[in-house]
Amino acid sequence: MKTATAILPQNMKILRELGEQIQLARLRRKLSAEQMAERTGLGRKTIYHIEHGSPTVAMGSYLQVLFVLG
Repeated sequence: MKTATAILPQNMKILRELGEQIQLARLRRKLSAEQMAERTGLGRKTIYHIEHGSPTVAMGSYLQVLFVLG
């Protein structure tokens, strides 16, 4: 059984803000979440979790999304 990740509230706030900025960057580039998933090789659900600042997503996935966004 998975346990919840212990993360400080201030760090959660940073992750949520990062996710929001990633989502805005994707929308400015007129990319759908499905297109982002295809370009990154990640699942649509992972893109959703990244854009909502989930601390359980691997750092490499965040980096892959940032690379695609330029």
